[in-house]
This record gives sequence, structure tokens and C-alpha cells, in this order.
Amino acid sequence: MNRSIEILKILRTGMQSMVADTPDVQIQYTRIFNFSEGRVSLRMEVANVDAGLLPMGRIDVVEIPSNNGRTTCNCTLTELQTGQEQRIILRLKNESQRENECEKVFSFFRTILSIPDKKPLDGGFSSTRGAHGNITND
Repeated sequence: MNRSIEILKILRTGMQSMVADTPDVQIQYTRIFNFSEGRVSLRMEVANVDAGLLPMGRIDVVEIPSNNGRTTCNCTLTELQTGQEQRIILRLKNESQRENECEKVFSFFRTILSIPDKKPLDGGFSSTRGAHGNITND
């Protein structure tokens, strides 16, 4: 589950970066651990000054063991208002691959928030190893 937590941290940082230019929108996060299923989830709600707290989406991440040195995670992306789901596999061997794979997740949530594609998206890719010790609960 260590890599799953790392993935959620990267995704959370990227989501923060996505809404950084929109002062009226803030995302509230709840991290959920399911140890019996080996799943870590990140539930997101949008805090908007006009509409209050609205459910936005959830990311469920399950690490898949592999023998080839690559970490693979099975992710289920869910839009909470419509129930729309998308399943993706993230293959994470190196930093550039990690950035490309996480872009799949960012694209899903950009659609929900009606945010256009923009680069660079700061997902914290340069400083993810060992970062689990620096996680703060905002």
C-alpha cells in the first residue's frame, strides 16, 4: 500500500495545482484506508463559495504485485454526482512514466471541473520518494 499512498499524494498535489488559479474553488480531501482489501481511496469534495460543499470524485488505488520491478496500480476513478466510473492501470517505473500515467487521472477530473488542459501541472513528480513522512492533513 506504500505506492498507493504515494500515488494519492501525487494526485492530490496535481489536483491542487489544477484549481490554483480559481480562487473561488477549493478541494477538500478525505483519505480512506481499507486494509482488508489493500485499497487506499481519496474522496474529493469541491468547496465553492456559491454552492457550498459538493461531492466531486473519488480515486480508489490498489497496488498490483509484479515481478519485473515496475509498480502497477489499478485505479478506479468515480464522479460522485453522476456515478460515472473509469478504470485505468497506472504503470510506474520511472519519473517520466509516472507523470504520463498520472495525466490520465488528471484528465478525468479536468473534465468534471471543466478546466482546460494546461502545462506544466505540478504533481510533485520530482520529490515523491520518502514523501509519505511529510504528508499534512490540511
